[in-house]
Order: sequence, then C-alpha cells, then structure tokens
Amino acid sequence: MKHKTTTIIAFSILLLFLISYLIPGIKGESSENRTLATFGMVLHPQKDSIVYRSSPVERLDAALSDQFAFRESAVKQYLRVFNLSEEFTRKIVDLFKKKEEHQYSLHSIGNYAEIEDTGYITAFPQTEPFNKELIERHIEQIETLKNKFPDLKMYVYYVTQAYDTSWFDDYVGKTTADHFKQIEDALPDYVRSSALEYKDLQDYMDIHYKSDHHWNHKGAQRGYEDVYRMLKRDFDLDPLHEPVNEVKVSEEYGFSYLGSYGRILGDLYHEDDPFSFYEYDLPKREVFAIDPDTMEEIKLSKLGLYDEYKNGEMVTTEGTDHYVSMYGVARAEDGTVCPDSEYAYVIRNTENSNGRNLLIVGDSYNRAMRDLLASHFDTTVSLDYRLLEKIPIDVLIEKYDIDALLISSHESMWNDEQYFFTFGGND
Repeated sequence: MKHKTTTIIAFSILLLFLISYLIPGIKGESSENRTLATFGMVLHPQKDSIVYRSSPVERLDAALSDQFAFRESAVKQYLRVFNLSEEFTRKIVDLFKKKEEHQYSLHSIGNYAEIEDTGYITAFPQTEPFNKELIERHIEQIETLKNKFPDLKMYVYYVTQAYDTSWFDDYVGKTTADHFKQIEDALPDYVRSSALEYKDLQDYMDIHYKSDHHWNHKGAQRGYEDVYRMLKRDFDLDPLHEPVNEVKVSEEYGFSYLGSYGRILGDLYHEDDPFSFYEYDLPKREVFAIDPDTMEEIKLSKLGLYDEYKNGEMVTTEGTDHYVSMYGVARAEDGTVCPDSEYAYVIRNTENSNGRNLLIVGDSYNRAMRDLLASHFDTTVSLDYRLLEKIPIDVLIEKYDIDALLISSHESMWNDEQYFFTFGGND
C-alpha cells in the first residue's frame, strides 16, 4: 500500500510538469496577474528572469498561478490547512519539549528527597490540597480586617518551593497540588496576590540554598521585585533597588553554610552552601523592637548583623544557622539580643517621607527582603508568624496607621492550625 501511494504521487507530479509544457496557455482569471511562469522555473530558476522567486515555495506558487484557473481559492485553502497543521505540530512539539525539560527525578534521603544528583534537598511533593477549612478561616480574618479598615490595601505573596512545582509528576505518578492557585482562588478580589516562579530547575538552584529550605540573597532579590511590582500598582514608590555589592562571606572567611535540611539529615548528607549577601544603597533609618508583652518600643542599635558578617566577626561554630543569624537578629542599645521570633520590628525612614506605612506578616523568608521593602515606606512593621498569638493584628494596624498589609510566606501561614491573627478588644 505504501509503494502504491508513492507511485501515485510521483505520477501526479510528472503529470503536472507535463501539463506545464504542453498546455502553457491555460488562463486563469484576470485578477491572478499571470507572469508566464512554468513548472520548469521551480527546479531550474533563472535569477535574471522576471519570474524569479527566491524560494522554491514562492516559485511553485508563481507557476501554479499561470497553470490553473481559480488557483487563488485553491492556494488559500491549501495555505489555511498548512498553517493549521504547522501550528498544531508546533504546539505538540512544545508540549513534549516542555514536559521533557521540566521533569526531574528524586531519591530519598532520610525524610527528605534529593533532586536528581544535584545535592539540593526538598520535601516530597504534595498531591493533596491544603485544608479547606483552614483556608476559609484565613479568608474570614482578611474580610474582618477589610470591614474594620476599609482603606487598607492587602497583598499576598506565596514563596513557591520545589515541591510545589509539577517537576516531579512523572516520578511521583500523580499531579502535584497547586497550592498557590487554591489560595488565590479563595482570596477576595480586593487582595492582590503573586507567587515566586521558576523557569526550570536551574533557575530554582540559582536562587535557593541546597542544604536549606530558604532562598539565598538572589532569591530574596527576586521576591522583593515581585512584591514591589504588586505594591507599585497602588502606591507611588521610589525606584526598585539594585544590589551595589555582593559580599561573598564564605569565600572571604573560609567557611560554609549548612542549612536546616542538612543539619537534620546529619551524616546522611555531605553537602553545604556558600553564604553571601547583597549590599544596597538604602535611606537612613531608625529601628526599634516591639516588646509583645507591653507593646512598648525598644531602641535598637542594629537590625540584622550585616556588619559582623562583612567584617568576619560572625559566629561560625557548628550548627550556626547563618541565614537566621544575619537577617533575623537585632541588638538593643543596652546589648540585649532581640531575635525576630520574640520581637516585632519597626523601621522608620528618616528621609524621603511619602506618608505611607507597611505591615509585613509572615514566615522567615521575609527576613532577607524586609529592609528592601521597608525602604519604600515611612514606617514598616515586621511581624513574624510565631508572634501572631501575642500581638493583635488590628492593634498594630491602628497604632502605626498602616496603609498596606503584606502576608508573605510559604505554606506556614495557610495550612497550619497555629498561625492565625489575633484581634484586640471584642473582635
């Protein structure tokens, strides 16, 4: 059957060439602008000829225009079918190409998984959605805030992890749950939302630690840019900050960073990470800690141990979590250490006032982009999710005249019984 079809096609082509020479005078409609082209010029074009076309397809089209009546309609139909088939083929190719490029394997290591042989550790992908009742409770609290503070702008930023992606569906044999979409679909229309997105595994590895669940300084920059774009839609903000210097602490002082995953895995894991951070040209500021018991402010001498890490004065004993130590620790003027797990922070810019105030609520990812976001507002309050039970959210909003509330986290703020807002008074 295959050879018979080939013979028929070959015979048809020969017949068309025969017609081109024996019946050159067949006329089409006057609208077809004949050029006296023949099929001979398709295979043997003469560049100095008036009927010359640069490509075989164009030469064939010109030859057809001189040999067949009503060829315009025939060619249009052919091109329509050809274009549709090309588009269909392209989409199929892209689908399989994307599938191939974005599917990766895992192998177990303790209670976690290593992504292929990269050394990057992740939790296993979750195929089940978040607890629907917990999501609904969060939405109810957001609606309560909106009713109490109608002018408050609200934003949600979801810090996507590797196990939130569909990269491992082939390995797992199931579709990974889209948790951000679940949150986004539940949010009221007046809440803007966005999530951290990755082009591929390499993009993920560029902005994350391999031994820890946190993003590195490059990831924090990406998160800051994402949030900035949301805020910029409602507020007139100063231009986006770009790093002015990269401080490669590990390279400078000869140590490596072992993150939370690596410490938990112990002898099962033999990788580590370089530790670096970006420096920025930020406006001058004053910083305070909020005592959750009294709600009084404590003047801080520093927020974040940037100088210590830049000058090699940081603690490098085994087990030190440098991400937490550098971004999440403050010191009062009397030397008292005020970690963000026990104190909320207040940042007041002393220049470039714009009359706007921001409240950041969420998990530890916010540590590394807190100062960047705060630089765009007069006053910024940063509240770690572990303090939600102690510090009423509405009291903070009222006391600091908050204009924008940012809820930024991974799943911790959405799928855990512990982390809900508390309210002052009778709310």
